[in-house]
Amino acid sequence: MALRPDFVERLFRLDGRVAAVTGAGSGLGAAIAAGLAQAGARVALVDIDQQNAERVAGEIASAGGEAQAFACDVTDSSAVDGLVETVAAQLGPARILVNSAGAAFRSPAEDFPEDRFDFIVNLNLKGTYLPCQRFGRQMLANGGGSIVNLASIGGFIAYPHASAYLSTKGAVVQLTRSLALEWIGRIRVNAIAPTLFATPLTESGARRSTVTSDFIQRRFLREGRLGQPEEVVGSAIFLASDASELVTGHTLPVDDGYLIA
Repeated sequence: MALRPDFVERLFRLDGRVAAVTGAGSGLGAAIAAGLAQAGARVALVDIDQQNAERVAGEIASAGGEAQAFACDVTDSSAVDGLVETVAAQLGPARILVNSAGAAFRSPAEDFPEDRFDFIVNLNLKGTYLPCQRFGRQMLANGGGSIVNLASIGGFIAYPHASAYLSTKGAVVQLTRSLALEWIGRIRVNAIAPTLFATPLTESGARRSTVTSDFIQRRFLREGRLGQPEEVVGSAIFLASDASELVTGHTLPVDDGYLIA
């Protein structure tokens, strides 16, 4: 079978598409946003910290990409509704959504503060669900799209002092499957399950819990390694693009083989 000369390149290109990335002010969200822009997308950088989002937008623009910063609390339904409308007005309706906003807090389960548990569940789960729902409505009205949620290998395994975080990431895996089933044939919904990456989120968690830090040293640095943010970009572009046209409801581990054993 002969393929046209640009077939593979066109599969992964995102020219003319608008992509919204939450949590785009740092870490994996910032790296994914930069990758989507390099693939040709017009990127809405969404973060609760406007200054961080603007900094990343400036870096993308300096590299020749198109990006715009938007401040939004993704746990606030009214704010997310406003975000969907503003992105559509300024960049066009989003055909791609990447949910990367999230947080973690380390504490023994018996001492886990209730307010921190509520915060983690609200941001990691509700803060994924609301953008899926609100941008999903727009995608359904405009011919479909692709949603990529950031789960974690913590949705499949456990490690110490992370009961709230692990619970939410397991929920994101199931949310992804649920939405993929409901929207099959209309919106593709997939997730990425990264290993521990060298991001501010991982670093802050290790500082808060010596048990978590020791676990990282024993299980991730001796048996594998921490991922670098740019190493998740290819998976995100694959799931956002036409290259994964028949892929939905899937959670793709980006874990250096950690989940094999």
